[in-house]
Amino acid sequence: MADHSLQSVTDLSIAFSHPLLYDGMFITLKGIKTQGEILNATQIMDNSKVVPLINGGSISITNSNRSGTITITALKVSGDAAKGDITEIATKLVALADSQGGTVRVSYGLNGATYATTFFYVTAKTAPPLKIAGDDAPDYSVEFNYGDYKRG
Repeated sequence: MADHSLQSVTDLSIAFSHPLLYDGMFITLKGIKTQGEILNATQIMDNSKVVPLINGGSISITNSNRSGTITITALKVSGDAAKGDITEIATKLVALADSQGGTVRVSYGLNGATYATTFFYVTAKTAPPLKIAGDDAPDYSVEFNYGDYKRG
C-alpha cells in the first residue's frame, strides 16, 4: 500500500506578538484564506554562492543567514487589529517605524502530530492599504520580514 499523509487546514494557527502592540500579547491572526497558498516563508538570500574561475574551477561561498520573508494570503475581515485582522496589524506596523520587531508562531497538524515554527525579529514589509474586488473577496498578500526562526 502507498504512503499517505493527512493535513487539516482548520487546525492551522498563526499568532503574532509585538511589544508595541497590545502589551506584547499574542493575537491569533484572522482572515487567513484556506484556498491556495496560505503562507510562504522564503529566505531573503541564498546560503551558498558559486563563483566560477577562468581555469574551470570555482569558489563556493556560504553563510549562515536565516532571515527571510513571510507572505500570508489574507482577507480583510474586521478592520480591527485587536481582533486579529492581519491586514490591519501589518498596516499599524508599517506606520510605527519599528525598531524592535515581533514574533510570529505558526503551528499545524500533519499525520496526527503538531508541528510549529516560530519567527523572530518580525517587521512589516508590505501591507496593501486597500483592495476591492467585484464578485469576490480580494486577496491581501501581507509580507513580513524575519531575522531568524526556530522549529519546534
